Amino acid sequence: MVESLMDRIPLNNGYTIPGLGIGTGGLTGKEAEDAVFYALTQGYRLVDTSPNYDNEEDVGRGINRAINAGIKRSDIFVSTKIEKDSMDFNKAIDSVNASLERLNVGYIDMVLIHQPATDDEVNLDAWRGLEDIYGSERVRIIGVSNFKRADLAPLLEEAKVRPAVNQYEMYPGDSDPATNDFCDNENIVSMAYSPLHKGKVLENRHVHSIAKKYDKTPSQIALRWHIQRNVVAIPRSSDKDHIRENADIFNFTLADEDMDTLNKLDIATGKRGHDAETYADQTRQRLNFRGQDNNAQNYRRR
Repeated sequence: MVESLMDRIPLNNGYTIPGLGIGTGGLTGKEAEDAVFYALTQGYRLVDTSPNYDNEEDVGRGINRAINAGIKRSDIFVSTKIEKDSMDFNKAIDSVNASLERLNVGYIDMVLIHQPATDDEVNLDAWRGLEDIYGSERVRIIGVSNFKRADLAPLLEEAKVRPAVNQYEMYPGDSDPATNDFCDNENIVSMAYSPLHKGKVLENRHVHSIAKKYDKTPSQIALRWHIQRNVVAIPRSSDKDHIRENADIFNFTLADEDMDTLNKLDIATGKRGHDAETYADQTRQRLNFRGQDNNAQNYRRR
């Protein structure tokens, strides 16, 4: 479990990843640039972006401002992705090269397949492209996003390089235990986007009750829950107060009874115990639908 913003979780390839970062989905232009710059000046060291967010250049400018202000590039962890239109060997490599140019930060720490194809062979072909660029001076870590057990298992059977990270939606009320447990067993770090469920977690009465107990905000309780589960969380915000608030979670520890209460929120929402194969089918349907309108539906995250 990480103990500070700059603390890191070991990955299966010898590298490390910060335990808390800033997501940038839905942020563009000066808003994205300023959010990234401010977060880095406040001690954040993980920044997550994607070609579909249409903000890699803006994110890169924010990072370079931070570097010019004295933060070492080697201390910053930059994550981006390849999208559905880049799901083959050559297109995956082309996508990474395009992201490198847009970000303009020298190298990319981690590249993820943003969402699985329904065809395992397509996933493997794109993965081969990432393997080809992996370990170079351009990319140090490769992983996946939105992959369930049914998507990961065939990839693991054929992969020469194992995914180090799986980024998927997770929050108190939907811990996705089937995927989380599978990743833990396979030594793949789970990374949570929408760790506050776009703010909906903050309305939960159990989260509010626990927040009062610790004199913390509901968002701090939800993010601390992720930290104590060794899950990397990347809440999105451009608000300076929220950016600071989200980082102020390393001066307290949730008691076992409170972790148990938050874990049991899965039962109330009907998420716990879902069959992994059914979950995979539902996810594929959801992602295929999302693919019809990435900008409008995919990544308005917080």
